Amino acid sequence: MACSGSKLDRNARAIDLYLGVMYQSYRAHLRSDAAPPHVLILSARHGFLHPNTEVAPYDERMTRQRADQMMADLSSYLRPAAWPARVGSVMLAGGAECRRVMRAALARRYGLALPVMHETNGGIGMQRSQLGAFLAGLKPAFRDQIGQHANGTPIFRTYGRIQAGTIATLRYRAAPALPARQARVLSVFNGPSGPTADVEVKFCARARESLPPLGQHRGSPASHRGAGMIEFD
Repeated sequence: MACSGSKLDRNARAIDLYLGVMYQSYRAHLRSDAAPPHVLILSARHGFLHPNTEVAPYDERMTRQRADQMMADLSSYLRPAAWPARVGSVMLAGGAECRRVMRAALARRYGLALPVMHETNGGIGMQRSQLGAFLAGLKPAFRDQIGQHANGTPIFRTYGRIQAGTIATLRYRAAPALPARQARVLSVFNGPSGPTADVEVKFCARARESLPPLGQHRGSPASHRGAGMIEFD
C-alpha cells in the first residue's frame, strides 16, 4: 500500500499513522475470519515499511522525481526483513508512481519467482472498490489447533466462520437422492481436497431423530469426510 497525505499528528505504527481513504477501505474490508494479508507500506520518505514500524508524521509525496530517486537506489529502501519469504497473490494499492516503485521492488526481491499481481487503477472510488474486492477474496483461515491426525495433519476448532459445534446441513454428492441430514461439526482440517470438516450426523432411533453425544457415532472417515457436502446457514 502507498502512504497517504492524511496522517496522525503523532508517532504511531505505520499501519495506524496513515488516515487516507485507501486505509479507510483497508480497515473496513479486512476480514476477521481470513488469514490477515502481509502488508508492506511504501513511504515516500522512508521506503518500504513493515506495518508495525513506528513512524513520525512527515510531509512528502511520491512525485515522479522521488520515484526515480528510489528506483536508482532501490536497495536502500527495500528493508529486506519486512518482506515475506514467499508470496502468492499481491495487490499493489496506490498511485501510478508508487506502483512503478512497487513493481521494481517486487522484481528485485523475488526475481523469477514473481507472484501473481493485481493493481488498483482508475479514480479513487474505483481503486477503493478494487482493494475491497481483493480483501474480500482472501481465503478463510484455520484457527485454534486442538490436535492432529495420526498422519500429523493438524486439527482445528475453526475455519473461517465454521466452528466446532456448528450445526450444518449435509448432502451426499454420490447419492443426491438421499435426503439432507443435520450434522454437527466436530473439527476442521486441511484435507487432500482442501478444507474438510469432521462431523457427526443425525440418525434415526425409535422413530425420533436425535444427535448422539459428542464423540459418538461418527461413522467412518469415508462417510463423513469424502462423500458429503456441508452447507452452513
